[in-house]
Amino acid sequence: MPAGFDPVSFTAVSASEFWLLGEAPCSSAVCTSIVRTTNGGASFVGIPAPVAPLDLGSPSTGDINTLRFADPLDGYAYDTHAVGAFWDTHDGGEHWTEPSFVAGRELLAFGSGAGYAFALVGKCRQGGCTNMVLERSPVGSDSWTPLSLPVPAGADPYLTMSVHGANLWISVTTSQSSPNQLLVVGTGAGASFTTHTSPCYSGLGGKLEAASSEAVWAACPTGMLAGLWRSDDGGAHWKQLTSAPQLPNSAMVAAASASTAVVAPDPNGGLLITTDGGATWKTISVGSAGYSWSWVGFTDATTGSALEFEGQAPAGWPWPNGPFPEQLWRTTDGGATWSGPVRIAG
Repeated sequence: MPAGFDPVSFTAVSASEFWLLGEAPCSSAVCTSIVRTTNGGASFVGIPAPVAPLDLGSPSTGDINTLRFADPLDGYAYDTHAVGAFWDTHDGGEHWTEPSFVAGRELLAFGSGAGYAFALVGKCRQGGCTNMVLERSPVGSDSWTPLSLPVPAGADPYLTMSVHGANLWISVTTSQSSPNQLLVVGTGAGASFTTHTSPCYSGLGGKLEAASSEAVWAACPTGMLAGLWRSDDGGAHWKQLTSAPQLPNSAMVAAASASTAVVAPDPNGGLLITTDGGATWKTISVGSAGYSWSWVGFTDATTGSALEFEGQAPAGWPWPNGPFPEQLWRTTDGGATWSGPVRIAG
């Protein structure tokens, strides 16, 4: 186990088996590390990580900042910034390789479901992308096949994608003159695509979170605040959740089910939760003073996780100039209560 491990990304395949990507002080040029648990966080072991620097907010060529495992053997490490790298493993992390299909293109989004990995890629220059395609491969191999998308050339590279089972949703700005983004909905693991109007506004990004093939949640920046939306028909129609309190543009939504979702950050601290589809919300007092939420998500309808980061390094922390340590919190009751921080390393 790396001493002083600082997590930056979480991924899980069940309530008991999950991984954390992070970094720990070391004497090597690259200190990227991965830890894994199979007992819900009671204990962790270190596993090999890609030999790639960790992107901690200042991205550079070849960095990674996100880890996703589709099953215990098949995992993916990549950067959410265009200059980053893309690695995968098919033996539980013992060996990592860089698939060649990304070469010369930018990775715009990634997800997995129904036994497939999906990588949205494009050639992007000066704020616009050409040849935006969805690369698909069975998770157990690197047999990537491009799938054409109904997205015109010049689409904005800042987009969001959510995958649930064999269904996927992509919200992307295709024209600054259009008030709303284009929503591309794929079914049959990319066998067919339809288009709808996204609830998110053109040029302002956003985040989609699918809870099922029908229930999809969205957090959409407006330029001043963020709005929350929910669809009950797979993205064809959307309802704005006006009962939520005012949220910053950076608000994130994590969907546990069609009726339950958690939003971070809550302007009053902690997290926001709804259990009635967004009709009402309440604040959950959770976390540590001085920390902010960097990520929240659900593995299933009851099990969720969240990462916090601190604005200042605590006394005694081995990296006084940053990066600052993150904390892992867990819920087993659909977000109603949370426990943590989880002790990851000694």
